[in-house]
Amino acid sequence: MQGEALQNPSGMLKEEYSSLKSTDSQEEEEMVFGTYLVPCRTATRGSFPLDGTFFQINEVFADDESSRKPLVFPRKLLWGLTKKMLFCGTSISAIFEGLSAQEIQDCFWKGYVCIRGFSMKTRAARPLPEQFHRKGKSPTKRTNDG
Repeated sequence: MQGEALQNPSGMLKEEYSSLKSTDSQEEEEMVFGTYLVPCRTATRGSFPLDGTFFQINEVFADDESSRKPLVFPRKLLWGLTKKMLFCGTSISAIFEGLSAQEIQDCFWKGYVCIRGFSMKTRAARPLPEQFHRKGKSPTKRTNDG
């Protein structure tokens, strides 16, 4: 079944699903959108400039095609899988800004970083699509009027 998951088990892309989706919100909640994440050593066919670093193991690239046209599949396919964190941004410094060395190391122990897209057809690096690193609204200061 895992091999099927890698082949887009629903056979649909996000825009196809959006045009067919029903009014049943429970059914919609059961579907998720996904992007293939390619390990850096796979993308570079084993020749990695930072050999022996955290990046060799912990950096992934977002597949350009499935980033633009996300895969749609049932949420239940994910239930039994091991969960890992994915830290995305335009650069490593943007992702880890303000963190201590220990906090950065903890992030690498818990998951992966993604700072670029990757075309599996041309094997060329691409900019990371914005949906992976949008900046949220700045936190607003709360006051106690009591």
